[in-house]
Amino acid sequence: MSAELVRATDTEWKDKVVTAAEVPIVNLMPGANTHIIPGKNMTLSFATVDANTYAAVHSHPHEQMMIIVKGEMDAIIDGKYYRVKAGDVIAIPGDVEHGAQTLGETVEILEVFAPARKEFEEKLRQAIDASA
Repeated sequence: MSAELVRATDTEWKDKVVTAAEVPIVNLMPGANTHIIPGKNMTLSFATVDANTYAAVHSHPHEQMMIIVKGEMDAIIDGKYYRVKAGDVIAIPGDVEHGAQTLGETVEILEVFAPARKEFEEKLRQAIDASA
């Protein structure tokens, strides 16, 4: 580390760092919960999807990247199934129909959306208000 660098203050740290597990859980649908981290131009979602859960096919204008952290599932993209497992990254352009079917285990997914998903931020605000 360079001698010119100094350690961030507690206030500076709190302005730049979020502990995902401390963010209130948002229910996206039955069997799917997430910790939402909003950014200026993107939204991050740490989702946990129960075994044998179907996420209906849908589309949105946001580009979406999904990193499978744990488990295995069938991603549905533009009418085709893609079997994905931990370590796989799925790229879904905006306005492309997609969904998913988890298999016999819980799946953990890190999702990145750009531009930011304002409706996710509203769900987070509601979860924060409910926990206050």
